[in-house]
Amino acid sequence: MQLKPSSTLFMFFLHLVFWIAFYMVPFIDPRGVHPVSRLNASFFFDFHLLINHLFFIFYFYFNSNYLIPQILRKGDKWQYAIIITLLFLIILIFSYLLFPLIRLPHEHFLKKPPHLPSREVMRMNQTIALSIPLLFVLIVSVTYRLLLDKFLQDKKVKEKETEHLKTELSFLRSQISPHFIFNALNSSIILVRKKSDLAENSLLKLASLLRYMLYESDEDKVMIENEIQYISDYIDLQEIRFGSSVHIEKIIDVNEHIEGYIEPMLLIPFIENAFKHGTSVLNAPEIKIYMKEHQGKLILEVSNKFVKKDDHNDKNHGIGLVNVGRRLALLYPGKHELRIMSENDWYSVYLSIDIVI
Repeated sequence: MQLKPSSTLFMFFLHLVFWIAFYMVPFIDPRGVHPVSRLNASFFFDFHLLINHLFFIFYFYFNSNYLIPQILRKGDKWQYAIIITLLFLIILIFSYLLFPLIRLPHEHFLKKPPHLPSREVMRMNQTIALSIPLLFVLIVSVTYRLLLDKFLQDKKVKEKETEHLKTELSFLRSQISPHFIFNALNSSIILVRKKSDLAENSLLKLASLLRYMLYESDEDKVMIENEIQYISDYIDLQEIRFGSSVHIEKIIDVNEHIEGYIEPMLLIPFIENAFKHGTSVLNAPEIKIYMKEHQGKLILEVSNKFVKKDDHNDKNHGIGLVNVGRRLALLYPGKHELRIMSENDWYSVYLSIDIVI
């Protein structure tokens, strides 16, 4: 798992700022990290500090980029502890050995104030004092690696969840589309067999619907006005099919140029379900479809008369609504309301979705 270029650049900037700030700390109070006089510090302090700083940088990245991922992560805790401790001591020894080579030659040309300790004491104090920032670097290095690993792991899990979500939504959508195609083709075939004048109009409507399904429904979001037009064409196709044998009441009170987006093929299953189970009623089948926009929400209400025994005869009854309910839960968590009711020989669905601009 790798970071994006923008994230890599940001991380590089953070590291650069950290090391610059860390380098400047001793200049605020040289005695705090390197117990030397301000006179001597003005002459050679920055060069000696720079060498120590290179030790810090090496210790930080060698630990975070190699020791932790290659040794500690594999479970070799004792090996990691030994290596990191030896490296800690080696850096202190190197600093101790370099002290007379870098610092003492310069002090030779300076008059040593009487209040300063001996050079050997200064050398030892310098080495001991170095262990404090070195230990701090070790703690920061371990913390950085743990946080980076957690960030990358969370990112990987999120990407898997996103990919799983896309796969699941694609599967749920594919379950709906074939069922619709079958119904629409069946309607057109009936009209052709009857040699109805409406057959041509029916096929044109079907072509329009298929064009929408093939070229627009693969998008994550579609314009609400396009989805509404698709639903309207579908209802028109069913009106052509059933004619006066089914009372269809359709009211779409939505601005023709409504702004906003919606998951494609999300509303049609409720209408499809109404025609599938509402047209089997022997006595005066009736279907009501209302759609409106209200206070930033798209509201769909679908009702149809039904015969209760159909629920037992049709093994596939309700599968489409279960699928669309699952899609709503995945796509609009906390941003939709779905109510399905069955009473007095009427099956009703109420759906409200927050419009995404």
